[in-house]
Amino acid sequence: MHATDIETQFNPRKAVADVDAHAARFARLSAATRARRKALLDLRYGNSPLATLDVFPAEAPDAPLHVFLHGGYWRGRDKSDYSYIADALVPLGITTVVMNYDLCPQVELPFIVDAAHAGLAWVHAHAREWGADPSRYTASGHSAGAHLIAAALTRHGEEKVRPAQMPSAALLISGVYELEPVLSISVNREIRLRPEQVGPMSPLRHPPCVPVRLTVAVGGAETQGFIAQSEAFARHCAAHGATAPFMNLAGRDHYTAMHLLEAPEGELAQQVLRDLAPR
Repeated sequence: MHATDIETQFNPRKAVADVDAHAARFARLSAATRARRKALLDLRYGNSPLATLDVFPAEAPDAPLHVFLHGGYWRGRDKSDYSYIADALVPLGITTVVMNYDLCPQVELPFIVDAAHAGLAWVHAHAREWGADPSRYTASGHSAGAHLIAAALTRHGEEKVRPAQMPSAALLISGVYELEPVLSISVNREIRLRPEQVGPMSPLRHPPCVPVRLTVAVGGAETQGFIAQSEAFARHCAAHGATAPFMNLAGRDHYTAMHLLEAPEGELAQQVLRDLAPR
């Protein structure tokens, strides 16, 4: 594929109009969420500058627990842009955690994957402090966040029983699972991914954590590059014996897919609820 085509396929800013308007909308919704909902803000799960998270507790005791990791190609966005997810999940009785992580180029991608793995474990370990039940624990991520969850779980690819501090299920939205194209897109000036990091950081090249159920979702109006990666990752996981259905979000692009995680009736919010059902 020509470099120009790779840029179009794997840089959403080249494929979607008015990206800044989407970001402004999410920030506006999130500010309103923080203004009206009980929250524990800026809890620290690690020592690095952005190793913090926000917790939006459900009202009922022993509530299920869900953690969300944001996108931004590992070099942008902030948890404060995604507080609105609590408006989808807290009304469903789910304690909701929105996690930050340090960004490129201040750190490199392997550091961020380490932080994501540590953050997922930290959330599990501290769940009862927020009235949540760590035995009912799921996760989701969008774009770079989906990659981080998938990459963190590959560390348990040889395990037959779910690792005690990892979620039992994860919803992966519009992720990148094979990182070779990232070397050729303009944002790699900030990401600074190196060729020798591609293999270790690409979930498509490693066995999945079979005990963790995945849903691999992508917008039907996204570029073929993003759609193909999600389809390939779902097949890859299934070939290794994992539960990993593919979900096509009809008519949604890389940003409007996240509208489905704004309200309890949204398709992605309902998927989070299904993931919490006993198996």
